[in-house]
Amino acid sequence: MLQLTPDRTCEILADPAFKELVSARARLRWTLSIVTLIMFFGFIALISTAQGALGATVAGSPMPLGLLLALFMIVLVVFLTGLYVRLCNSRFDERARALNREFGQ
Repeated sequence: MLQLTPDRTCEILADPAFKELVSARARLRWTLSIVTLIMFFGFIALISTAQGALGATVAGSPMPLGLLLALFMIVLVVFLTGLYVRLCNSRFDERARALNREFGQ
């Protein structure tokens, strides 16, 4: 295993494949984070502006609309987390392994 010297670090950081990997991971991470934040802040805004509508029951169900929306958000966050893990495992892990092989880590 090679020593990680400052010159070696600069070589790795300058590599186009490494830059692409870092950029792609950051884009995915920020996109999913923004979707989650918009969803949560939208729900909070909905709670503060439409309390009566959220307390109304959905046709044929004893559950209020607000509870159904909250459960949907939880399911969506779990789905987004699974999507992130799947994309990381299918796309980014192989690229990272290739970079590790290339740079002898």
